[in-house]
Amino acid sequence: MFKKSLYALPLIFISCSALSAPVANLKVIGEIVPPTCTINGLSNANIEYVFNVSPNLFPDTASYQLDGISKKIQIICDSTTYLTFNAQDNRENSVNIGGTTNYAFGLGMFDTDKKVGYYIINMKNPTVQANNQSGEKQVGMLANNTYLDDEMIVTKSYTIAWAAAQNQLASGQVFSAEFEVTPYLNGNLKNHTGDASLDGHATLTFGFAI
Repeated sequence: MFKKSLYALPLIFISCSALSAPVANLKVIGEIVPPTCTINGLSNANIEYVFNVSPNLFPDTASYQLDGISKKIQIICDSTTYLTFNAQDNRENSVNIGGTTNYAFGLGMFDTDKKVGYYIINMKNPTVQANNQSGEKQVGMLANNTYLDDEMIVTKSYTIAWAAAQNQLASGQVFSAEFEVTPYLNGNLKNHTGDASLDGHATLTFGFAI
């Protein structure tokens, strides 16, 4: 009787191990949702810089520099993020300056094939707020490993970021800066008898990080 019981035990053990073991499936799901941001309260904002000038003010030679106009742009996001942007010149073929034109934006054409001039964009006084209720914190700008804390000329080939330091982007929900536009008009406009218009058009595309 003892021997029968002894042989029965391993048979029962083998029978149990042959059954399917219970399993638990762990699934990790969810969505990566980027922040929703607006520019001056709009998803797509048009920031207009209006310059009116008389040819009588032009110098006899060279180009004519107009006084710059500065406008504040504010980007408000619904969650904490980093903020960068790239500038695209939609009138790039009309830049009338020799050499490197990375910083110069075109002002359109007159008489079909003559260039009105160019303008530069200067970013100044960048600030960041943790949220709408917090105060502004002065930060700097970072582009191509160059960090500046006061102002920076916007170039077309670099991504520009609100930054806290050389190696640290600034995070927050509200980002602001002044963008100053300074046009330089073609000196040949002085003797032009027809109509000529400033037709600069640039697009700033903002990027957000989660």
